[in-house]
Amino acid sequence: MEGPVWLNYAVNLQLKGAAPDVQPVLQDTQMAEIIERLKSPRRGIPAIRSGYMSSDEYQNPYWDLFLLADLGLSANELDLNREIEAFLDTQSPRGTYITEYGMEPSYHCKSAIMLSTIARMGFQDNPHVKKYIQLMLSSQRLDGGWYCNSNHDIGAPLQYEYSCPQENMNVLLLLGQYPEYRNDPRFNGAIDLLLEHWGMRNTGAQIVYFGVGRRYQALQYPATRYGILRVLDAISLFPYSLKKASFNNMMEFVRRKAVDGKYSVESPTPYTDLEPSRQPNRLLTFIITRIEKRIEESRNA
Repeated sequence: MEGPVWLNYAVNLQLKGAAPDVQPVLQDTQMAEIIERLKSPRRGIPAIRSGYMSSDEYQNPYWDLFLLADLGLSANELDLNREIEAFLDTQSPRGTYITEYGMEPSYHCKSAIMLSTIARMGFQDNPHVKKYIQLMLSSQRLDGGWYCNSNHDIGAPLQYEYSCPQENMNVLLLLGQYPEYRNDPRFNGAIDLLLEHWGMRNTGAQIVYFGVGRRYQALQYPATRYGILRVLDAISLFPYSLKKASFNNMMEFVRRKAVDGKYSVESPTPYTDLEPSRQPNRLLTFIITRIEKRIEESRNA
């Protein structure tokens, strides 16, 4: 609560259930810079169609929007409706999006980051978002997850291989924005893969080139590819996850990193750098506390 106004807003809105005034957030220098960048034809949402915005890099539409959505801000409040609608209009007839140069339309692991964020910012019922979700539902694999390469589809040569952990995480975060999907057993397999992967952490095993070693385990916000907090944040939206021993094991692993309930950054990003370094990070602590709140609410349901 003693942190930046934008974090004070997020805590009041999401942890305390209050209705804080958004104006101080919009007038904050740090937030104004991010909003201005999102409107930029060269660096913002309009630049996505160029194909040169990479989800492996920070301070671009992928992660600028991700932060604002995590704070609980809507596109309407941020005056970003026009830019987001223009992006949504680039959807192919099949429902796909190409968001990075050289990416195939089936690479849902990238576009799902954008779509999950856009849904959180007030576009849950947008026809483009709904069409994308239907594509996700129709492209589930045998294990209940997703893989961007068609040779892993049902009936294809690699249909029995693991799904992609990163794609599962990103698609689940999108589906988790809809109450009707949170208790849907169709997604248990995708969740199970992420939890099973955690169980491999001491073996050095990888799934689709992704491991669960030091980089995965580091407290970072957000992990551009695949990290423990992003996984926990996505699957904690599904009550099925919260009943699993492996989920609780992951949470205990994170909790042991706390000092007096506060968490410090282990791998800095421009977003955690918005706060002073060499002290506990309030944004990181907020994200973990929000996961804890979901766990508590599930127990009391």
